[in-house]
Amino acid sequence: MYHLVETLSSATLNMQTLTLKKLHIVKKASFIGGFFIATQLLLSSCGQEDHSDKMVFRYNEPAGIPTLDPAFARDKSTIWAVGQLYEGLFTLDETNSVQPALAKKYEASGALYTFHLREAYFHSGRRITSSDVKFSFDRLVDPAVASPGAWVLERVKNIAALNDSTLQIELAEPFAAFPSLLTMPYCSVVDSVAAKSGILATEAGGSGPFKFHEWHYGEKLILHKNSNYWRRDKEGKPLPYLDGISVSFLPDQQSAFLEYLLGNFDLLPNIDPSFKDDLLTEEGLLQERYETAHVLERSPFLNTEFLLFNAEAGLPYELRWAINAGIDRAQMMQLLRSGIGRPARGGIIPYGLPGYADGVGISYQPDSVKALLQSYDALPELTLTTVANYRDICEFVQGSLGQLGWPIAVDIVPSATLRSEKSAGTLDFFRASWIADYPDAENYALLFTSAMKAPAGPNYSRYSNEEYDRLYEQLVVATDSAKSEIAARADALLMSDAACVPLYYDEVIRVFPKGVKGLKTNALNALLLSEVILPQK
Repeated sequence: MYHLVETLSSATLNMQTLTLKKLHIVKKASFIGGFFIATQLLLSSCGQEDHSDKMVFRYNEPAGIPTLDPAFARDKSTIWAVGQLYEGLFTLDETNSVQPALAKKYEASGALYTFHLREAYFHSGRRITSSDVKFSFDRLVDPAVASPGAWVLERVKNIAALNDSTLQIELAEPFAAFPSLLTMPYCSVVDSVAAKSGILATEAGGSGPFKFHEWHYGEKLILHKNSNYWRRDKEGKPLPYLDGISVSFLPDQQSAFLEYLLGNFDLLPNIDPSFKDDLLTEEGLLQERYETAHVLERSPFLNTEFLLFNAEAGLPYELRWAINAGIDRAQMMQLLRSGIGRPARGGIIPYGLPGYADGVGISYQPDSVKALLQSYDALPELTLTTVANYRDICEFVQGSLGQLGWPIAVDIVPSATLRSEKSAGTLDFFRASWIADYPDAENYALLFTSAMKAPAGPNYSRYSNEEYDRLYEQLVVATDSAKSEIAARADALLMSDAACVPLYYDEVIRVFPKGVKGLKTNALNALLLSEVILPQK
């Protein structure tokens, strides 16, 4: 099963050089000068027209965008672009609820799903049919395409287009989270004509609120409003409100921050260490000098950061408990994360997801830990393995346990080494994280099921508990009304075994100018722009 956490920070620019059209004059211009030229020419059909009244949302992607093909939407920059250009059968809204998109309704009977499509059109003008959905899903699992998201449909047994507006999918066995799974960008519906012509990666071919216009290698991606988009606001007005989107590729984060302050970007999506202290206080709030003109927005992000034990290494329960109880997570967040994120008080299921069980985690109890450690004649040697990006957190854990009487070691290894060794089972104690593939507690609970023991799956702890496995099997088929309770019970059992060390639950943190309206996100850090209104300049 592919997982985002390994690739969020590893996106690379491998875009093809595209044919330059109207914006060829900005190719060698400075960033600021080029930006203003691009803004003037955006949406123009003849270069002399004045489009200063157009609403163009501008943001920066420092790592670039590798592709516009949703079958390869594995990193944040691609996911954000794909989210503007394509839609699937379902979408995840700002309340983290699964909502109908191209499927206006559906029926489920056990493992059989029947989807009824709404009237919607590709950017090419062709109406979307159930055959297009089938084509998209068949393409996703085609070995010749080699999509990293092929695993998403591994439960599917058969797909049938019953007529132009009705699609039927049969799963190998019931799986209640299937609609949630279909919100993933991998499951976007693509224009089969565009796909067969080979332009999905460079020009896209979807039905989303925005459509492709220009892409200049290493410089800028420009999208236009899709005037034929099906969605309407509550008053019946067509969406999106924006006329276009301009994505720049300025690699230096501090320069991008300065461009934001100059008003050249409408969003600061990443708080980089190079400017974090200038922008935020130690408590993670905006510095006073920025409060008048800017908004800081924080919301849950479905990412749990934790430490894992190798259950087969045999570290006693008491010592696993001691590591959990010996970490002051609140202090760690304050010192190392400027208060961004929520100290873990539950288990593996993060805050913001139904099933999160507050208080089932092991609380900070330094006196009890110290007394326990002193009762040992000799403590085992223990090494905590991590990658360089998380050295500070692991050294904080090392320092915390050292002060209480257990001097553990920290080993910094390359990411590839950590991946291979945790899969092989050669590490006894290591740092891990899990960003939800889809917004369902099942996606976290599976990490500790016996059937998912590495290398067969992502259970790198090799934890095994028959009662936990039974709870997981109930969770797979549970309805929404029962799912949260079952998930909470499974998480409580996991923590009663001290099977892992949850550290914190992450947050989405964004800064944007006051006056920007309708900018939304969700717990998977989506960029929802269809209802954005920019202030007049």
